[in-house]
Amino acid sequence: MKLRHILANALVASCLAAGSAEAQEASTLAVAVPSDPRGLEPGTNRAWPIGSEIILNVFDTLVAWTPPEFSELEGRLAESWTISEDGMTFDFILRDGVTFHDGTPFDAASVKFSFERTMELNAYVKATLGLIESIEASSPTELTIRLSRPYPAFMSILAQPQSAIVSPAAVAEHGDDFTNNPVGTGPFKFRDYQADTRVVLDANPDYFRGAPKLSRLIYSVIPEASTRRLELENGGIDVIQQSGQLSAVPLEEMEAFAKNPDIQILESPSQIIRQLEFNNSHPDSPFNDVRVRRAVAHAIDYDGLLGGIFGGTASRVYGPLTSNSWAFNPKVTEMAPGYDPEKARALLAEAGVDPADWNLKLYGFQGSLWGALATFVHANLADVGIDVEIAQTEFPTYRALHTGGEHKIALDGRQPWYNDPDAHITIGYYSGLADSAMTFRMPEDKELDGLILSAQQESDMDKRRELYFEIQEQLVNRVPGAYLFSPKLIVFARSNVSGLVVNSAPPLNEYWSVAKN
Repeated sequence: MKLRHILANALVASCLAAGSAEAQEASTLAVAVPSDPRGLEPGTNRAWPIGSEIILNVFDTLVAWTPPEFSELEGRLAESWTISEDGMTFDFILRDGVTFHDGTPFDAASVKFSFERTMELNAYVKATLGLIESIEASSPTELTIRLSRPYPAFMSILAQPQSAIVSPAAVAEHGDDFTNNPVGTGPFKFRDYQADTRVVLDANPDYFRGAPKLSRLIYSVIPEASTRRLELENGGIDVIQQSGQLSAVPLEEMEAFAKNPDIQILESPSQIIRQLEFNNSHPDSPFNDVRVRRAVAHAIDYDGLLGGIFGGTASRVYGPLTSNSWAFNPKVTEMAPGYDPEKARALLAEAGVDPADWNLKLYGFQGSLWGALATFVHANLADVGIDVEIAQTEFPTYRALHTGGEHKIALDGRQPWYNDPDAHITIGYYSGLADSAMTFRMPEDKELDGLILSAQQESDMDKRRELYFEIQEQLVNRVPGAYLFSPKLIVFARSNVSGLVVNSAPPLNEYWSVAKN
């Protein structure tokens, strides 16, 4: 009897352990991403998609976009706020009793520390957080930010990953290695990072909005789309993100997923723009002639591109803003160049150029769909006598040559990191920022620069819209690039995943509300 009792107890313990392991596995969500995350903390992040999403799950911002429409801002670490009539002073009441993952208290001083640190470390935020003139922490829960000039999109900027709040104590402890030991107040705590392999986050049971439904979140780096697909089908992965790619998986595999009851497809329109981009400041470029730029824009078969490669998963873009932007000017749909190879050849002849002498490289991102896009554009250009060499490049190398102005033509795009036309217009076309990011590298133009700054600063929304209408018309006439398409945001998930809502601007997902059933 005694032996039988011992065996029975052992069996019960074994079953409990197995049940606990199954429960742990059931509450662990595995997200497949195509590349290693970079910039795991706000101070050094430069809008790398995967690292940016991890930031929004480890850290909190003062405000965030409210799901599921993501059209209004809600308070996160800020409980409430007021904005002065001149649009330059922002007073915040902060949440009391919130702690960082290391147990230290969140307060106004930590917000001041975080913003000043990011402004010092990160040139990427020069055009946005760089407008902050002063930050005053008058009490642990009271904060005042003053800007050097009005900036209506400033509250949107505070929802960006670069505006997340870090633990001053953890920064002091880890120094430059804080990026490998990020500490915030968010729903998940950083646990482990293995380069080119995975990032592991554990639930924060003390999160001020309530504990997450998941116990663990794992970002698994799986470069090959076919492997990501197989892992999702077999249940080894729960979610496949686009993560800045044109698509998470090839089109034919999307169609197979649509017939699989174990997989759900979540779609959302985006404000992402993909374009064939000219370096508008290169001293030795054939594209310095607007007739040549127009010729290239007329050489692209836009309908063939959307119907062939993307099969309805993307829509045409006619100018510097997508049609779902509140500032979109419908007039540009008529102004934008259409597919007309004969006109393209005539413009090249009028410009008196010989494309055979150009020796062009068409730079673009790596990946099968980026390769298909490059091949399609290559064929279009060849049809009008322009020969290019396709150069698919790893992102760090591509960013370096692009920001260094070494290219003449490139396949590129912009993912807006806040829900405002300023996210596309200022950083893309203001000449003062031409060499600070992956932009159109516009030459100095006082009229256009003045319009851009006026639109950025105008507090009257109707007047802002009118200014952006004028900017769009000017840019379409100048042809700084050939605007191609806006891809839908598409996320694939196992059918037992619930509560995941796809955000469009920024295109980053939060997992606090997600569960596995």
